[in-house]
Amino acid sequence: MPISVLLTESYHPLLIETLRRDSRLQLNHVEKPTFEEILPFLKEAEVWIMRGAVPVTEKLLEAAMRLRLIIRAGSGIEHIDKEALRRRGIELRHTPQANATPVAEYVLAALLVLARRLLPAHHALRESDKWLRRESIGRELSELTVGIIGFGQNGSRTAHLLAALGARVLAYDKYKGGFGGLGVREVSLEEMYEEVDVLSLHVPLTPETQRLVNQDFLACFHRPIALINPARGGVVDLVAVADALDTGRLWGLAMDTLPAEPPVLLSPRDREAWERIRRHPVAFLTPHIAGLTGQSELRLARAVLRLLQSWLER
Repeated sequence: MPISVLLTESYHPLLIETLRRDSRLQLNHVEKPTFEEILPFLKEAEVWIMRGAVPVTEKLLEAAMRLRLIIRAGSGIEHIDKEALRRRGIELRHTPQANATPVAEYVLAALLVLARRLLPAHHALRESDKWLRRESIGRELSELTVGIIGFGQNGSRTAHLLAALGARVLAYDKYKGGFGGLGVREVSLEEMYEEVDVLSLHVPLTPETQRLVNQDFLACFHRPIALINPARGGVVDLVAVADALDTGRLWGLAMDTLPAEPPVLLSPRDREAWERIRRHPVAFLTPHIAGLTGQSELRLARAVLRLLQSWLER
């Protein structure tokens, strides 16, 4: 009897077509999942391939009586109740390496946009026909010290790319050590507070990192910085970021993720801060696309297929 596979959200055609052609599998694909929509399929599913639209909770798993494997297509697993999986003997696998390159390229692009003051120059010309040439003089990469917090797949790839292009790169990871080299210097948080001009976040969302970037954290830096967040939105306190933009503690901001997405789902507190952030000429805002390219989607599809194949062949 074929193994029932539930596939939720959108993927590269390679993944969908390969799953459909595999005679060992019975595929059910729900592109825009809600709890109610996936419930009938979840009751039969033995494998669930998913991204992040539906939180994997105790309540949801109560309906998944046959589930044996979850493959998280992507890196973050904070929306999955791992203890509930463990109690039920459900395996969890994910693909943290699939989008490291586009995330690094996103940080580079955001850094250039901010450091070269491209946003104010662009808006002045487009909206007011103002030619702000002298006011738009920016900074080169070689002049900047960039701090990386989190040295996993994404953080390390970003650090090495920036170092190769001439930036001075400092990196901190609470749970790793001995990773310096190739133009990257491992430092303490205190050293980072003293030296960086730009901070890029590459940490998962956990109880420890929830609102890590808050008012007290930003006050530790010895000079104004630019903040780049291609990680998880909940790592950043939007009110603290809006205040820091207003007071000049942040000279630039690139934000790819939010505590709730899309913005209409933000809490009233965060929504007010988001509206202030949106009005800043030095805020570069994108809709959770840092790791999203055609090539990364293909790599993601292949990575998921490898994980599934290894599980099937055991």
